[in-house]
Amino acid sequence: MAIYKVQGSSLAIGSAFGATKTMSAVTNATEAVATLEASHGIAVNELFHVVSSGWQRMNDRVFRAKAVATNDVTVEGFNTTVTADYPAGEGAGSVREISTWTPITQLLSDISSSGGGFRKAEVTQLSDIRVRQITTLAEAVVLQFKFHFDPALPWYNTVLAAARSGAVFPYRITYPSGAKEYGSALWGMNSQGVPENGVLVGTLDLDVQSDSTIYLT
Repeated sequence: MAIYKVQGSSLAIGSAFGATKTMSAVTNATEAVATLEASHGIAVNELFHVVSSGWQRMNDRVFRAKAVATNDVTVEGFNTTVTADYPAGEGAGSVREISTWTPITQLLSDISSSGGGFRKAEVTQLSDIRVRQITTLAEAVVLQFKFHFDPALPWYNTVLAAARSGAVFPYRITYPSGAKEYGSALWGMNSQGVPENGVLVGTLDLDVQSDSTIYLT
């Protein structure tokens, strides 16, 4: 069993990317293999963001390349053997290499989150003697980070631009154990600092858009 401590973690935003490349096919395998267009630029151990895929469960996820054989990239830790979730031949789309991660500094320790539960639908029938429900959709997840407000911070304008763009940007959380969690989110940031405990504090909201991926090393 592993327990991931949060205190001592760090956050970064994927801030620069290679050109978006076509992903013409993805295999059904314990670790899927994606076929990318020529000169895709992704090397072993590099991270990439799935911009689009015919597989909804692959969209907007961030993965690491475990092996590269010309245009075939093994997607580390991505199990696609369940064809009900990943119909054969339907995973094509596009990806982009994440070439730069910008660390976000001066974060306060009180990280918070909301969502992550499940919506329910009532399916009680006339013959039932107890109300019955089924799980439908997972609720949206929002991660909130506060920081000591300072517009001169080296990452400030990068995150502000990402927030104002309305586009999805990857995030990376590095835990004290060395494990790294990768995901993608719509970033929200208020350019107005607010007083809190006698100092100015800013807030980052990450509206998570996909399942995250954790690599232990």
